[in-house]
Amino acid sequence: MPGTVGRGAEAGVDRTMVAVAIGTALVFATGVILGFLVTISRASRREDRLGTLTRQPPDATARGARRLFGLGLRDITPRETGRVRQ
Repeated sequence: MPGTVGRGAEAGVDRTMVAVAIGTALVFATGVILGFLVTISRASRREDRLGTLTRQPPDATARGARRLFGLGLRDITPRETGRVRQ
């Protein structure tokens, strides 16, 4: 029956397209998550290195990292002035 063969071939292509679409979505989502984590991590490290956690955040990335981590100025006691880690 020629009609059955045609339907089987179309179903195979549909499964392949679904698999490719799922794979593409997973790769995209992984890239977004990794990019987000790297950005937040770099902002946190920069603030720790500069010793700015007891002051207002220097930029939007640092402000976002503080909001994500739940930090605010009320949660931190100022460190001794004078020595800052390099």
